[in-house]
Amino acid sequence: MENESNKISLSSFLYSDNSEELFASIDYLLKDGMHIQKQGKQINQFNFISQNQESLKMYYNTFFKVDLVEAGQDNAIYYYLDFINNNRGHISEKHRHMLKSEYVIIGFLIYKIVFIDREIDLESVQKLKEKIRIESEDYKQGIYALIAKSKNTTPGNYNDDLIDRTIQSALEEFKKIGWINLEKDEFHILPAFDRLLKVYEDYIINIDETLNELK
Repeated sequence: MENESNKISLSSFLYSDNSEELFASIDYLLKDGMHIQKQGKQINQFNFISQNQESLKMYYNTFFKVDLVEAGQDNAIYYYLDFINNNRGHISEKHRHMLKSEYVIIGFLIYKIVFIDREIDLESVQKLKEKIRIESEDYKQGIYALIAKSKNTTPGNYNDDLIDRTIQSALEEFKKIGWINLEKDEFHILPAFDRLLKVYEDYIINIDETLNELK
């Protein structure tokens, strides 16, 4: 419990009014790679983290050797767990989320279409697939090679159906970690999609060169 001087400790968050209701779900989500932001069903979880950020940061750093990070600004703030100096911390392997290389490339193409080419009103999954097929025409062989590598198979002939299925899988993964909302044929990019830029900034700044390497 907090001491008489109200000094914040790594257990202070446990004594918040809604800790029993919210902390367990927040803990599971963060360890599973979720980015929590002030959006939809995450609002209460976001507010809990915001109100107890200092205590939670100490908790994750002390017991799991990972950082609770606040990123973004204003209404686009989000929280996630990050490893310290590439140390994997004390979080179980089954909770460590790593995006497949082909999903990262799909993320690059989405970023290029929406934020560089300014297709900001694009919300249809089907139209996104069509756009990516056009954008990736010169890179399809390279994308297929990445898919084959991730499945430990030999590259063969690529086709639009394979690209579409890869885009769908990438979108579902992005939903799982809180980068987008996805409902049937509709998707919306969330503030945490910004994490793609933070992790792969050098590649995105030189996005044409990055994509050209797939040719």
